[in-house]
Amino acid sequence: MEAYNPYDQLASLKNWWKQYGTALIAGVIVGLLLLAGGTYWKQYTIKRAETASQIYENLLADLQQGRPDAVSAAAAKLMQDYDATPYAGKSALLLARLRFDAKDIAGMRTHLEWAMRNATEASVQHGARLRLARLLLDQGDTAAALALVNSKDTHGFISEYEEIRGDGLLVQGDRDGARRAYQTAIEKLPRASSYLQALTMKRDNLGPEKAP
Repeated sequence: MEAYNPYDQLASLKNWWKQYGTALIAGVIVGLLLLAGGTYWKQYTIKRAETASQIYENLLADLQQGRPDAVSAAAAKLMQDYDATPYAGKSALLLARLRFDAKDIAGMRTHLEWAMRNATEASVQHGARLRLARLLLDQGDTAAALALVNSKDTHGFISEYEEIRGDGLLVQGDRDGARRAYQTAIEKLPRASSYLQALTMKRDNLGPEKAP
């Protein structure tokens, strides 16, 4: 059996370090940098979310106090500088409402389209899509409205989508199609909803479906 030689072990360690030491140190440094970068990004994201939340709270306070100019300025800032936060999409919907109140239909449409494309929350995206579809229907652009509600991903808004579909089909003269859409809207509406009676009246006003 070969005798243990500490000098041979030391030489072997030196050779190993010479071959792999630089790469090892570089790997440790990269790992530390990635860890530090991830921590910084997380803190940065949290800080931005907190700032956006505060801006949005101030926006709501200005809205309650009847300061539309301040609301518009805060909403525009959220949409431009904090578009990755959920407050940007909500702000776009608020701006759309303000434009509607001011009878600025073009401005309303612009903000609804922005929310539909950029909002981070599915509920806000669908809310914007539904409002835009209703706006298009009211403006007589029935085909565009129906194209908007022709979505497979309804995210729990199927009753709202089907009602607008029914309204659009009725405008186009498709009474049977409208009746079926209203029936689906009724079936997907919660039984306790106060809107159930209105939907039922829409369906019943069309009478029975024609026999094939």
